[in-house]
Amino acid sequence: MFKNLLGSWYLKKKISNGFLGEGLVSLKSKKLNNYHYEEKSLIHKKGNENAISGYQQFDIIENKNSIKFYFLLGDKKNKIYQKFNNNLKENLVSWYFCKKDTYKTYLKVINNNLFKINHLITGPNKRILIQNTYFRSCKNN
Repeated sequence: MFKNLLGSWYLKKKISNGFLGEGLVSLKSKKLNNYHYEEKSLIHKKGNENAISGYQQFDIIENKNSIKFYFLLGDKKNKIYQKFNNNLKENLVSWYFCKKDTYKTYLKVINNNLFKINHLITGPNKRILIQNTYFRSCKNN
């Protein structure tokens, strides 16, 4: 799946708590079935131009049974963030538990120029949906 998604992407974020975001994402191959995800984004409240910068990195390892995202930053470095069952091919779903919060993540590839990763975060007094849409920004690098 990810071998067809290598290159540069525009990212649009829509967050249910009134925040919007945009950014650039790079997906590169490290070796066979091993990929590097790097995201640089700006997030702001609707109607407010003061932005917060975001930066994320993940390693992605894909095989016929699963797709695993590994943290590359912070105190969880090299630990699994998301694991999708790759046998389902469409509407991939993964769960991650962080203290009292639960992250339910959906991965859907529409075509080689468009994919989505959405996160539903629930916890005590919390329900946030983060919708990430990735648009191809140029030919594969």
